[in-house]
Amino acid sequence: MLGLLAINAAVAVFISGCASPEAHSFNADYKENLLTKPVYFIEDKKASSFTITVKEGTPSSGPERVTDVKAAASTIASDECQKLGWEKWDLNYIEDHNRGWMHIVVAKVTRK
Repeated sequence: MLGLLAINAAVAVFISGCASPEAHSFNADYKENLLTKPVYFIEDKKASSFTITVKEGTPSSGPERVTDVKAAASTIASDECQKLGWEKWDLNYIEDHNRGWMHIVVAKVTRK
């Protein structure tokens, strides 16, 4: 019986670890009206770092698409660092590219 409980617990941990991160709407959460309607994910939260992925929710053209997505990443980083009580931190873009019509930015935020 104890072995069966251990197996069930291990399966539950494995499944929850494989779950996709929750998507958040930048416009709804930050009360913004960016035309690209960015969607963001906060992942890999650790004591001294975390990752932010921002994707366009709707297609747009022109230079504002990159500006909007990067601005969203910066705003999210600032907000999250404030919540964590981090006074000094770095934001580094580790990916910044287009996938078809969608612009995607992945940034790593590290506490100083």
